Amino acid sequence: MKPLSKNEVSISQARQKKCYYYKNIVKRHLNDIKENIKSSKNDMEKDFYKGRYAVQLSVYAKALNVREKYLERFI
Repeated sequence: MKPLSKNEVSISQARQKKCYYYKNIVKRHLNDIKENIKSSKNDMEKDFYKGRYAVQLSVYAKALNVREKYLERFI
């Protein structure tokens, strides 16, 4: 196994970083948006948050290199 250079990270470090990102950022943010959908007062506000949720889910799925349906399943 070749040694890692200064700028490279091991696979386990990358996985830990990905799990931290999911657990502390993605999950919290998407759950906040879901709460906003539940507490919205009218249809316009609800539609806004649903659109925002869909966009954020897509962005996070791409960043984590997973499919949207799998990411949504674990939230």
